[in-house]
Amino acid sequence: MKTSTKRILSIGLAGLLLVGTLVVYVSFIKPEIDVIAQERSLAVSKANLFSDQKAAVQGVQKLIAQFQSITSIQQDVNLEMPIGANTTQALNQIQSVTRLNQVNLNSLSIKAESFLPSRQPLAKRLGTLTVNMAVTGAYDNIKGFLRALETNVRVANTKTFTISPVSGLNQNNYSLTLSVEIYYQEGS
Repeated sequence: MKTSTKRILSIGLAGLLLVGTLVVYVSFIKPEIDVIAQERSLAVSKANLFSDQKAAVQGVQKLIAQFQSITSIQQDVNLEMPIGANTTQALNQIQSVTRLNQVNLNSLSIKAESFLPSRQPLAKRLGTLTVNMAVTGAYDNIKGFLRALETNVRVANTKTFTISPVSGLNQNNYSLTLSVEIYYQEGS
């Protein structure tokens, strides 16, 4: 064969291969590229949806944790300042403090005072139980008794107190007469 015929045949064969490649590309590859693009966009949108929903769930979990801490704060406040006078609880705490500090409770009187006006319209008003008592014991025990009364679970404030030595054989015994305000919240 002649060289020119070989060239023409090789150019024709190259053209046929080019046309065949284009037919294969258009028939098989191009539709699959479109399917892959759709699948990728679907995967990206699902990933974005997942991350958005994950962020929303985390936000809800934070809110739940905040509400639980608010509930625990409310429970703590209700322990420190219960709703209603709850005189029995106050008496039990006074008895526990006297026993813990090894002082003798000689006299006790409780009087419920009127509610204090509230400065905030949505806040509950505070009431006070005025507790007048007399105790005797060693000086260190009386000192611990006063400290324990003011740092007890219920909010209490010592209004007045008088301490005097007890006449007798033991020079370390003292008598403490005091007035304590114990606070509580107005009932709903």
